[in-house]
Amino acid sequence: MMNKHLNRIAHPTTKVLCGLSAIVFCASHPLAADDKAAPKAQPQPAAIAQPTAPTPPVVTKPVAPTAPSAAKSSAAATPKSGPPTDQDMAEALIQKINKGSGDIVLRSSDLPAPYPPKPEVKPEEKTAAKPEVKPEAKPTVTAKRETVPTPPPAPEIPWTYADGPGGPENWANLKKENLLCSKGKMQSPININFDNAVKADLTPVVFEYRPFFLSIMDNGRTVEIIGAEGNTIFFNEKQYRLMSIDFHKPSEEAFNGERFEMSVHLVHQHFDGSQVIVAVMLSSSPKLFEAAKKSRWDTPPKESAVFQIVLNNVPLVKNQVVSPPNVAINPNQFLPENRSYFTYIGSLTEPPCTEGVTWIVMKNPVLVSAQQVHSFGQIYSNNARPLQMRGDRVIKELR
Repeated sequence: MMNKHLNRIAHPTTKVLCGLSAIVFCASHPLAADDKAAPKAQPQPAAIAQPTAPTPPVVTKPVAPTAPSAAKSSAAATPKSGPPTDQDMAEALIQKINKGSGDIVLRSSDLPAPYPPKPEVKPEEKTAAKPEVKPEAKPTVTAKRETVPTPPPAPEIPWTYADGPGGPENWANLKKENLLCSKGKMQSPININFDNAVKADLTPVVFEYRPFFLSIMDNGRTVEIIGAEGNTIFFNEKQYRLMSIDFHKPSEEAFNGERFEMSVHLVHQHFDGSQVIVAVMLSSSPKLFEAAKKSRWDTPPKESAVFQIVLNNVPLVKNQVVSPPNVAINPNQFLPENRSYFTYIGSLTEPPCTEGVTWIVMKNPVLVSAQQVHSFGQIYSNNARPLQMRGDRVIKELR
């Protein structure tokens, strides 16, 4: 292939011999016009140059020979792409031959520059996909309307024993937690009719009271004594701690339809939350006990020492606990000597009127003086809930 190209573009009086496997540059001599008659010139040894990085030849279409100057200008004007071809090497040889005689060395600089290397392509870096951001909804423009200011919430009405918006008839309307105050079926207090009580062999209540230092407050509805550790009762094989002692005028419970001048409630609670309330009647008039006791006494009762301690230490400011120094009370003094009782299941006698409370109502009263009843009436003249329907509840009496 290369010999054909050389024969086409060689000088009229010169012949060039080259190999295909390597680039061989040969010496040239003038020959006679008649190639057959003239003796052939002996080829001179030529330098052999090998390409630095052999690449597979690219077959291109032969190009018609042109003048050296034209070929040079064309090669300079038109940049080559790819590795040098046989045509490129032939043209370079012709240019060397035209410049002079002797040994001809073809350098890599005489060949057209190869195509520029392709730029290194870096692998694309994977980037974390950004969360899709939804376009914000454009606010809709609406016609301005005159806004009516929201009235402030009505102030909470506290519950009370007096008639009115916060009275017993409206306790259930004050808060949703008070619904049992009107819908409950086991509410307290109730009237205890002796003839309807079931006499039974009940377990006696074991009172384990001892004196403790007084802590007392006026909570706005009654006078309350705060219970102390170490004061408990045992009832139906369970132990209940004394939580508080409070007073009511008149008594909340009734015997055979008769209410007494006052009553005292001793509130107890088990650690499981169950409650037992012991109610004791307080009275200065023997006539109030005729229905229950069927007896009367001639002399008026003396004042109660423990009740007088309570009256002496009622705080001057409501909702403030007072602990006077060196003043102690003994809860046993609020209990009658005869501790027979009635019992039934009822509720708290104040909101939220929680049901399931065990009531123990002592049959015998504790006597107080008329002056003591009057003194308490100066603080609270009526702090008792109205009687509630008994319904089908059973009332038992310790015989």
